[in-house]
Amino acid sequence: MPKLRTAKPEIPPPVAVAELPRGRTPALDPAEADRLFGEGVALFNGHHYWHAHEAWETLWRAAPDRERDFYQGLIQVAAGLLHLERRNVRGAANKLSEGLARLRSYQPAHRGVFINELIGKVERILDDLNAGQVPYLIPPVIRYSESRHWAPDLNR
Repeated sequence: MPKLRTAKPEIPPPVAVAELPRGRTPALDPAEADRLFGEGVALFNGHHYWHAHEAWETLWRAAPDRERDFYQGLIQVAAGLLHLERRNVRGAANKLSEGLARLRSYQPAHRGVFINELIGKVERILDDLNAGQVPYLIPPVIRYSESRHWAPDLNR
């Protein structure tokens, strides 16, 4: 008896994913993005500028174009403060200025944090640096504008 041929279901070809520009990564899960952002803020506020930079760089690489300047601005401010801790005045002034330029368009608040407050504190540091003074550094902190971001986890 001859074998009956059954038609194989047609499988559509895989959808081609647009190639990402060099250095970019696919978008992150929103919960993971929130976790990384909060981790970066906590590290920044704890004066761990290099580690904050690393957390935010992951976000920056995966961010849509409209958000990239925000993350890059935070990264540059963190780098500027790290330079200042190391007494590299020129590097600090450059990175802080670059970071401010990127963050200005996100005022007064963005992603649940007070950007205008951070900008004001960094501007005061830059004023001292531009006047030829190394400021007595009381490091700026990033404050949340929405309480849901800083509520402690009491279930630990």
